[in-house]
Amino acid sequence: MQIGVVGVGGGGTALVDALSADDAGRAANYLVDALALDTDASALANLDRVDEDDRYLLGAIHTDGEGTAGDTDLAAEIALEERPELQAAVDSLPVGRTDATVVCAALGGGTGAGIAPAVVDLLGQVTSTPVYALGVLPGVAEVGGDGEAADATTDGPRRSSAAGSDAGSGTGGGVAAGDDGDGDRSGRPDRPLASNAAGAVRALSAAGDALLLADLDVWRASGGTYADAWPRLEAAVAGRLGSILTAGEAADPTPERVLDASELTNTLDAGGVTALGTAATAVENGRREGLVGGLIDRIGGADGPTVDEGEAVSVATNAARKAISHRLSLPCDRTSASRAAIVFHAPPAWLSRRGLERARGLIEEETGVPEIRWGDHPDPTAEEFRVTVLLSGITTSDRLAALDGAVDPTQLG
Repeated sequence: MQIGVVGVGGGGTALVDALSADDAGRAANYLVDALALDTDASALANLDRVDEDDRYLLGAIHTDGEGTAGDTDLAAEIALEERPELQAAVDSLPVGRTDATVVCAALGGGTGAGIAPAVVDLLGQVTSTPVYALGVLPGVAEVGGDGEAADATTDGPRRSSAAGSDAGSGTGGGVAAGDDGDGDRSGRPDRPLASNAAGAVRALSAAGDALLLADLDVWRASGGTYADAWPRLEAAVAGRLGSILTAGEAADPTPERVLDASELTNTLDAGGVTALGTAATAVENGRREGLVGGLIDRIGGADGPTVDEGEAVSVATNAARKAISHRLSLPCDRTSASRAAIVFHAPPAWLSRRGLERARGLIEEETGVPEIRWGDHPDPTAEEFRVTVLLSGITTSDRLAALDGAVDPTQLG
């Protein structure tokens, strides 16, 4: 599936950077174009991979380029006043060459929560292909978007907020909770991360075709800071989404079954909330080591390893079980999903038909989804057997229900 991506706010633009890095490292590409929209000039300047011409500073007259400080009302006002600028930005995306567009945002932040729904709405008016949102939920114990938990402290840069920028934005820098960027920390309460996220979840679900969610707590180490969790989340989410999107782009060796753009679109048509899971097991690919060995493989071809059928089945089923039971991007009841898609990525010798059938059957049994779309991605250079799962149409998530405002997944989409 070929996509365009738009990052909104610090966390959203950081995700776009991560997706760009993931795309650049793959043999088959999925990213057609990338835009970054923010009210924080320093966050835009810190991006590594988004072209400068594709970076848009919004609301400078209101924020002096220092962000909305978690104020979604201000962000929504900016989106309304600068609708022509937003329109010009989304019009620059080559939607005629994409199968879908993904809008990324950290949902605790003012810019992400307040402007991303407007971007999704605008995109829906200019493209006939689906528009999906990829949102990051702030940590349960996160305080004011400053990268700290309520019971933790940190020294040095904090990942979740730049001076004056959005709560939960995911950008670098660091101010204490309540700082508005001009040094006055005395009069502002902790920023409303949970209520921002609850409102954004509802708005994005209503505006877009599907909402993919990642929970920052999933990547926060025990006793660690949320600032340290952000880079792990970015890399993990980009890797999972990249694996799903490139499954239909692989051409050599030829997959047994291709998970193409239409099948992904049908999976995500369930609407509501979507989660991503993955797990991998190291395997032998039969490639020679070193520069000389690699050259011989490229010139003469590499014979894959001889793989015992029983071992191949065991590796496939174990990876499949872990993919849906450990570290889903959104903690949820996996049996509440209505649709699913799976990608098996491994050296060709490990992609045994029996193993894939058993793994697919296990996921069907564990989720209750009757028909699962799937594809395999044979990769002679892979050093692991990886299973990536997309669960769509989720209706039960205690994590969402716990947000301020009690989001009910059954009412989304």
